[in-house]
Amino acid sequence: MKTKLYFTIALICSALLSSSFAIAETNKVNDQQDKIILSKSGGTTRGVTGVEVTGTTDGKTNVTISVMDYTGTAIVQIIGGRTSAQYYMEVNEMGYEVINIGTLRAATYTIRIILDNEVYEGSFVKESVGR
Repeated sequence: MKTKLYFTIALICSALLSSSFAIAETNKVNDQQDKIILSKSGGTTRGVTGVEVTGTTDGKTNVTISVMDYTGTAIVQIIGGRTSAQYYMEVNEMGYEVINIGTLRAATYTIRIILDNEVYEGSFVKESVGR
């Protein structure tokens, strides 16, 4: 009887653990869909200097920019949808900025991040919200 009970408990624990791993894997896929693919003019997003630039978006309200291993002013330009916007962020080795895109029209936008002489560019889709 004890053996049957232990076996049943082990089976239930195994099922719970495998379902939690499936949920974690699903969230990982969703994170990838939110990533803005940036390319550096003439190279990749990781240059010789070690600077790394990444961007993500939820497609509705925010674009998040992260800059690593850089000190100076980063210029962020968002262009498209019959509008353009420019933002400045001060970076001291590491910078992180959340830009509100909630007021932009639904469209495909180009995002450009300028660090001194290096330009990183990508695109994202702003989805319509509401109506």
